[in-house]
Amino acid sequence: MARKINWEEMTSTDTPNAGRLWWGWGTVKGFLESRSQSDEDYIFLPPTVSEMQIRPSRLSLSSLPANLQSICTDNKFERLFHSRGSDMIDINLNVQGKMEEPTDLVCFPETEHDILELLKYCSEENISCVPFGGGSSVVLGINPPSDSLGFRAVITLDMIKMNEILEIDEVSLCARVQGGVYGPTLEEHLKSHGNLTFRYFPQSFEFSTVGGWLATRGGGHFATLYQHVDDLVESLRIVTPVGVSETRRLPGSGAGPSETRMYLGSEGTLGVISEAWIRIRKRPTIRASATVIFNGKDSREAFLLGAEAVRSISQSGIYPANCRLVDGQEMVLMTKMQNYENTSVLLLGFESDQRENLDVDMNHVLGLCRKFGGKAENSRKDGKWTKSSKGGERSGVAGAWGKGFMAGGYISSEAVLRGVLSNTFETAITWDKFPAFYKAINAAADEVMSGQNNNGLARFTCRFTHVYPDGPAPYFTAVTGGDISESCDRRIEQWMQIKNAVMDVMIQFGATSTHHHAVGRLHRRHYDKENGALFKPSLSALKSVHDPKWILNPEVLLDHPKSKL
Repeated sequence: MARKINWEEMTSTDTPNAGRLWWGWGTVKGFLESRSQSDEDYIFLPPTVSEMQIRPSRLSLSSLPANLQSICTDNKFERLFHSRGSDMIDINLNVQGKMEEPTDLVCFPETEHDILELLKYCSEENISCVPFGGGSSVVLGINPPSDSLGFRAVITLDMIKMNEILEIDEVSLCARVQGGVYGPTLEEHLKSHGNLTFRYFPQSFEFSTVGGWLATRGGGHFATLYQHVDDLVESLRIVTPVGVSETRRLPGSGAGPSETRMYLGSEGTLGVISEAWIRIRKRPTIRASATVIFNGKDSREAFLLGAEAVRSISQSGIYPANCRLVDGQEMVLMTKMQNYENTSVLLLGFESDQRENLDVDMNHVLGLCRKFGGKAENSRKDGKWTKSSKGGERSGVAGAWGKGFMAGGYISSEAVLRGVLSNTFETAITWDKFPAFYKAINAAADEVMSGQNNNGLARFTCRFTHVYPDGPAPYFTAVTGGDISESCDRRIEQWMQIKNAVMDVMIQFGATSTHHHAVGRLHRRHYDKENGALFKPSLSALKSVHDPKWILNPEVLLDHPKSKL
């Protein structure tokens, strides 16, 4: 008889992260509500918290200073939950029950003073500290460092209790928020305070924090104009082992290199972002949405046609909030609508809280699409696209794709249980290189996947998440049958063959190693190749000033002095 999973034992009920799924994405409740199959259908079944075997903490709570004992825990669920992120590699290892180097303790600071005291203690005692937001990292960015670095222990610092919206400046339209505020909490608070919004909705929105967004330079809601969170940050405070630093609130400045931007993307290596002033806005009151179809002999030909239309839009001086081009193959995977197989689909959207009508902008960009063979679904002869914005879901293929997109973390987690490899990576590249790059990266992925034992399942698709006047940010998804041998090592090796092949193409064409997923440990090799000769030693000097003992998130962005990378 097939084993049934006790899902209640995949989480805790009385710790700060109660309800979260220890081995995969999201919450236990969310996973069960979104999954497409039942326990009996899975090839692999994850162990419960009690079934997992992990080494005892190398650091006892009683050995900590009294002021730290009260905010730290050695709870098994919390240790498991904080030892890995949400990448397919993390999830495969978790499901296999492999956890050789878990974090030793988890700290839940409530004040900046708590953070400072912890970082000072770790520096004095040769203990590594890993800052943690919501656990949504897909680049091995929050995993404990290797034992080989010689740290006595590892403490993960979870910001979940520093979750207050401290102040709202309604005149300047800015909000002062703590780093541990999760996306839904932020939006609910702003909505209740004058119907305001941050309007930043990454795929990880439900399970990521403001501090994490800033530390990883994430990309969010806007496909054009305000693509990165960088553009939405006014100032921040960061706690380091040697003290607290605060940047000045300014709408803009030309005074030398930007101090605020120095910390954006630092991935927990320079300090812990404790709070920030972020730029907010009024919620949109009207929207205009359209779905444009490009046809080709296959989805890849159609995608290149759509890409030319998107380039034309991005260089027109008009900035749609949504301008996402999706490969027809991906559309089929996400929506189960087979009639889009040989197409690419452009999801367009404008929004405003000031203007009364968005039809002029929408009709202009639809005209640009028609030049490249694009046809709007449900085309309106009267040219009227503007509707009142009630915050509801889009209908049709756009709505179906959107629902699948936001459930992507759950879909990938369940795929692991089915023996399927489903993972993504993203980049950015200039328009002049994109057509050749697109063909080369598809060829590289096809070659690797065709030589693998994938049980006949091999899909490699693309979409644009963000676009700029000088280039797009392509986002690739690989879905393939995994080697279903007992050990997960072969499946991870299978995925890394695909990953390395396409990352090599990125570097060859001068694309970035990541547009918005961050570097972590997973992208280190290719990240190092894209930087100039003086950048790494300069960043190392910054690291030494902020974190003299190099305890913060070792091996992320930089080699640790004892690294064997």
